[in-house]
Amino acid sequence: MTILQNIQEEDIEWRAHWLLSDEILYRCGDFDWVPLLRVWGAVRYVPLLVLRQYRSRQFIPATQRIAECEFSYRGDGYKKKIREISNAWNQTRWMKRLAVGPMTTLEYNEWWVRRINDNTPKSSQRNSQSIEDHLRKLEAEKLRKGKNKADEDLDRLEDRL
Repeated sequence: MTILQNIQEEDIEWRAHWLLSDEILYRCGDFDWVPLLRVWGAVRYVPLLVLRQYRSRQFIPATQRIAECEFSYRGDGYKKKIREISNAWNQTRWMKRLAVGPMTTLEYNEWWVRRINDNTPKSSQRNSQSIEDHLRKLEAEKLRKGKNKADEDLDRLEDRL
């Protein structure tokens, strides 16, 4: 555990050294990401979010419209989306791997902290309680419901007799 607590960024191998390429596919067509067709639908892959896996310097990627890429083959207009993705693969864009200085830019580190904090629910003063209090209340509610059900079952049995 001590090893993990003292680990530095340069101690991490983000990708197997034998899989490194000098170029990184980062965009297809008008998409700022790489759309991938799979058996049940499409997903987006954003190589610019994982540049460290390519031993390249991580910076803030474009993430606008990123959710538009995902779809299943059941929805309306999915055939049009498949054609759009297929055409995008005819217009791939590659970039040279950049490995100089620190693995992340200062702007990326700040963006990452904001991004993590944006995904963390903020607690309000009037509704804040500890996890232990919350678990105790859940357990008490579960016991109360169990007791109520047992009382109802007992009442039904008494009515039958």
